[in-house]
Amino acid sequence: MKRTAIDNLITWNQASDVRPVLLTGAKGVGKTYLAYDFAKAFFKCILYLNFEHDPKAAALFQDKDPFKVSNLLLEHFNLDAVHNESKSKAMNNIELKAIDIDEEAIEDKILILDEISDCPEALEMITALQFTGEFPKIIAISSRPLIKDELELYYHIPIYPLQFDEFLVAIGKDWYIEAIITHFDNNKEIPYIVHKELLALHNLYIQIGGMPGIVNEYLNFNNLSNIAEQHSLLMGTYQHYQGLINSDDGQALKMNQVLNCLPIQLTKNNKKFQYKLIRKGTTHAMYKDAIQLLSDQNHVIPAYKIVSEELSTINKAIEEDRLNVTDMTSFKLYLSDVGMLYSRLYSSQTTPFDKEAKKALLENYIAQAFQSKGYPVVFWESDSMAKIEFLLIKDKDLIPVEIFCDKNTRSKSVSVLKQKIDFPYSIKISSKNFEFSNNVKYVPYYAVFCL
Repeated sequence: MKRTAIDNLITWNQASDVRPVLLTGAKGVGKTYLAYDFAKAFFKCILYLNFEHDPKAAALFQDKDPFKVSNLLLEHFNLDAVHNESKSKAMNNIELKAIDIDEEAIEDKILILDEISDCPEALEMITALQFTGEFPKIIAISSRPLIKDELELYYHIPIYPLQFDEFLVAIGKDWYIEAIITHFDNNKEIPYIVHKELLALHNLYIQIGGMPGIVNEYLNFNNLSNIAEQHSLLMGTYQHYQGLINSDDGQALKMNQVLNCLPIQLTKNNKKFQYKLIRKGTTHAMYKDAIQLLSDQNHVIPAYKIVSEELSTINKAIEEDRLNVTDMTSFKLYLSDVGMLYSRLYSSQTTPFDKEAKKALLENYIAQAFQSKGYPVVFWESDSMAKIEFLLIKDKDLIPVEIFCDKNTRSKSVSVLKQKIDFPYSIKISSKNFEFSNNVKYVPYYAVFCL
C-alpha cells in the first residue's frame, strides 16, 4: 500500500539532514506500516521498539548518558554479541524482527521507536543518541501531539488517511492517476466512460475512507459488508485512547462528546459547530480545550471562518499561526476520515442520504485533502448569507472553492466575494467533467487531490 509520504522518507535518507524523523498522526493512519515498509526497502537491519506495548522498552532510556543508552540498546538487540563474533544472530524481544543479519547489515541499520511519547526520556534522548554513531538513522512515531518547539528537533512528517490517489494505488487502479492529473492541468474533458468509472470509484472511497487497515479489510473480502463495523471499532479505539492519555476524566468525556455529536453537526444546513448540540447549556469556554486536543491529535479537522475584514490579511494570520480553536468561536469540525463519517451517518439514518448529508461527506472529504496538502482549512461567509465552503490559499493567491452535490453549479456567492477581494479564478467541485470557462475551473470530485 504505497503512500506518498514515503517520498519524504526517501528525501530524508538521501539528504544531509541528520535529524531523526518524527511521524505523527492519529491511530490507524498507517504510521508504523509506512516506517517499516520504508525500512525494508533501504536497510538490512531493522530495530524496533514499541513503548506502548512493551513496558520494558522505557527502561532502556532511563540513563542520561546517550553512550550508555546506546550500549544498552546494542545489548537488548544482541548486536554486541554479533559484533564480537562477526556472525549473524536473530534478534529477539522485539515486535518486528530482522533475521539473518551479518556484520555488513549491522552497519546498515535503522532504529524505529514507536509511540515514543509514552517514553519522554526517549523523546529527549534520540537526537543525542544519533551522535553516538551506533544509530545514525532513527524514526520516531507518535500518536500524541508535540509542541511546536519540540517538532523543530525532528524531520517532521505528518501522516493522514489515504487520499483518493493513494486509494487508487491501493486497489490496483493507479493507471487512472496520470489521466486525472493530465486533464486537471489542461482543463479538457476526460472521456465520459472514464469519468463515470472514476465517479463510481470516488463513491466507493467515500464509503471506505482512507484508513489503511480498513482499506485492506475491503481488499481482503472484496465487499463493504464489514466496513461499518471496522469504522465503529476504530472510533471506539479513539474514545478509549482519550481516557488513557488524559489524566482529567472530565476532559476525556468532553472530547468523546464532541466526536459523538459531529454527524449531527454536519448534517445541519448551518454546518458551523454549535455547542448546544452537545447538550443544553454548554459554552465555548467549556469545550474549547477539548476541541483543541482533538485537533492536535488529528481526530478532527477544524475549518475556520474568515470574515470579510480579514480577507486581505489572511496570509499574515496564517504565518503568525493565529488560526486555532481557543481564539475563535465560529468554526466547523470535520472527522479525520470521511469513511468514518459515512458509517456514522449511515447507521443513524433510515432513509437515503439527503442533500445535507451528501454535502457533509463532500466537505469532509475536501477538508481532508486540504489538510493532507498542508493548506489551511478556512471558509468565508458574508452577512447576506453568501458563503464559500473553502478558500484555497496557494502561492499567496486566495481562490474560492465551492462544492455541489450534482452537476448543478449555479451560485451567486463568488460574485459577492469578488466585491470584497480580487482572486485569479474560482473552483467549482461537482460531478461535472473538467472544464475552464468564465474564469471558473470545474473540477470533478475525484480530482481534488490535484489542487
